[in-house]
Amino acid sequence: MNDSAILRTLRQFIRDNYSYESVGDEESLLKKGIIDSIGVIELVTFVREKFSVRVEVKDIVPENFDSIAAVERFVLKSGKRGSDAS
Repeated sequence: MNDSAILRTLRQFIRDNYSYESVGDEESLLKKGIIDSIGVIELVTFVREKFSVRVEVKDIVPENFDSIAAVERFVLKSGKRGSDAS
């Protein structure tokens, strides 16, 4: 199992903010009811701040923010990391 620092940080964020102890990295956070639309915004804000990732409105789609693993992939995408975070 991949246990990168990004995954560990995202798991901790979900545990701390949504009181949810067990969710698979590929499980849908929306379908499981762990986060709602407000939770997505909170997750986006966290990713921007914690990982210095630039997130544009067009990036806020399930492919990027519906699971812990999807968020990790988004953070790791080339051109998404950097000090020009907004």
